[in-house]
Amino acid sequence: MGVGDDEMMTEAEIDAEFERTQPIGNAINALAQAELAVAAVDEMPPDVAVRVGDTLRNLCNRKGAP
Repeated sequence: MGVGDDEMMTEAEIDAEFERTQPIGNAINALAQAELAVAAVDEMPPDVAVRVGDTLRNLCNRKGAP
């Protein structure tokens, strides 16, 4: 749907376009969140990274863990 300078969208058209493009916005947001998570891990001191890794391994190996 193209909207020229002399054309206005109705509220229903705006809602439809928002709904149509929402998955794209969600994907962009997910990528941004992933980038922040990677940046946080990259900045983690080595000793903390080892401890986090050990903790995650312990949690995953617990009896009854999903």
